[in-house]
Amino acid sequence: MTASATMKAHIVRVKREEGKTGLFYATSPDMKGLLVAEPTLDALERAIPQAITDLYAACGTKVVVTRVDEQEDHLRSWVAFPAEIAKSELEKAEGRGL
Repeated sequence: MTASATMKAHIVRVKREEGKTGLFYATSPDMKGLLVAEPTLDALERAIPQAITDLYAACGTKVVVTRVDEQEDHLRSWVAFPAEIAKSELEKAEGRGL
């Protein structure tokens, strides 16, 4: 993960597991340093996008993060794309009346 004005969207796969102490954990094989722990799966799901956003911010990149799909297994995919690109594309869409 590098901070760059030309950064493209990145898929971040997130593995969810239940720990022995009753907490739920999320880690990622794609994003070194991602570790989220919450008492419920719902809280874990709500915390994951912020954790991804914070890791990119630590590298100087503002991103928008959203889920790619709704599958219910332990490995889920999220997409992080640069906020500048999202803003630009939204402005283009609004200009076309979309």
